[in-house]
This record gives sequence, C-alpha cells and structure tokens, in this order.
Amino acid sequence: MQNSEINQHNLLGKISLFEILSFFKEGLQLALSKDCRLFVIIPICINFIVLLTGAYFAHQAIASFLDTYIAKLPDFLSFLSTILSIIIWISLGFVFCFVFSTVATIIASPFYGLLAEKVELKIYGTKGNDDGIIDILKDIPRILKRELQKQIFFIPRALLCLIIFFIPIINVIFPVLWALLSFYMATIQYSDYAFDNHKVKFSLMKQALGTSKLTTFAFGGIIAIALTIPILNLLIPPCAVCAGTQYYVRLRQVNPDLPLQRKF
Repeated sequence: MQNSEINQHNLLGKISLFEILSFFKEGLQLALSKDCRLFVIIPICINFIVLLTGAYFAHQAIASFLDTYIAKLPDFLSFLSTILSIIIWISLGFVFCFVFSTVATIIASPFYGLLAEKVELKIYGTKGNDDGIIDILKDIPRILKRELQKQIFFIPRALLCLIIFFIPIINVIFPVLWALLSFYMATIQYSDYAFDNHKVKFSLMKQALGTSKLTTFAFGGIIAIALTIPILNLLIPPCAVCAGTQYYVRLRQVNPDLPLQRKF
C-alpha cells in the first residue's frame, strides 16, 4: 500500500476488516523479504527456544491440574469429565501459549522495534527514529520499560479473568472475557512498536486503538488465534509486527487530530 494509492476519501474513512486482512498478507511478505530478514530470524530463534520450554511446562501443569480438578467431580457428574477436560485443555492451553509468547516477545522486543522501523521506511518512506545504531542500543532500557508498562496493564485484568474462572456458574463467561482481553493485548503488543518508535505515549496509543474498536479486536483476534497454532506461531510475531506497523500508520491517517507522529 503506497501513499500515492490512498485517495482522500480513504484517508478520512473508517478502517475496514478487509484492510486488516491485507495488512497480514503484506506483513508476511515483508517479514520474509531480504530487507527485513535479519530482524526476523533472531526473534524466531528466541520464540522457538522459549515456546519449546514453555510447552513442556504447560503440559505438565495442565495435566496435573486436570488430575486434581476432575477427581473432585461428584460421581453423578462423571460423564462430564471428557467435556470438561477438553474445555480446560483449550482454555488453559490458550492462556499458557499466550503467556509464553508474550515472554518471548518481550525478550525480542528490541529487534521488533527495529523491524517496525524498517517496515515503515520501506512501505511509507517515513520512520520513527533518526537515531544511529548506538543510540538505538542505548534506547533498549526504554523499550523494555515500555514492555513492562504493557504487562502492568495486562496482569491485573488477566488475574481478574482467572479469578472468574474458579467461580462456579459465572465462570462460563471466562472464555469470552479471556478472548477479548487476549485480542486487545495482541493488538497493543504488536502495533505498539511503531507507536513507540514515534515516542507516542502508552495512554495516547490506547486512545488511538479505541477509535476503531472493531478492527482493533479483529486485528488482535487474528494474531491471538494464530499464536495457538504450533510451528505457525514462530512466524506470526514478526509478521504481526509488520502488520501492526501498517495498522499504526492507518490509524494515524484516520486520526489526524491525534499527535501520533514524532516531530523531528
């Protein structure tokens, strides 16, 4: 999507779901391109190590939890054991997969910031930083601080969802609440690298995402679901960063009143 291809009506219009899908298609192409390959290979290696380790511990934890939880069922509900096991495997598996993917993403965040920078420059001819490599390396503590800020936003809400999971009757809404939180956090996680490159405050980033709620949740939903698919989830993070950078630029275009671009 080049600037010259975006007409004035499109600039001032809403972001469509079709555009969101096109971001991921283009994001995959960008992630595999020669210019971006270096910033993709290293994060993929990090993801592989973290997710492989996480998968082992997640399997052990879920199996142990099931043995304890199912054993407490009354005899007259024993016929529900298979159904409950499937629901718990899917729910907790999704939780663990998301958590370990987040850990891997935090470790790889400096590389993703550089990837977002490269994508924005390659497609739109703009960039978030004019710093040299030394300045970027010095900026790593700030990048990690930003990642911590995301987790401070996420953890209390995740704990609330988990508390609801253990409360009988109302715990039926847990999958919906967790899905919505996961979708929103996925969008925050992978679009924020471009926001952060432009030194956009976290609160202003959330405000921008809130201007297009449907596409924000749809964008995160695609990422969150794809992250649960083995093998594919290794390539999804860098692809999502590329797509998230495009989503950031699009939000900047439809929200001209919000200061979302760094002034040099």
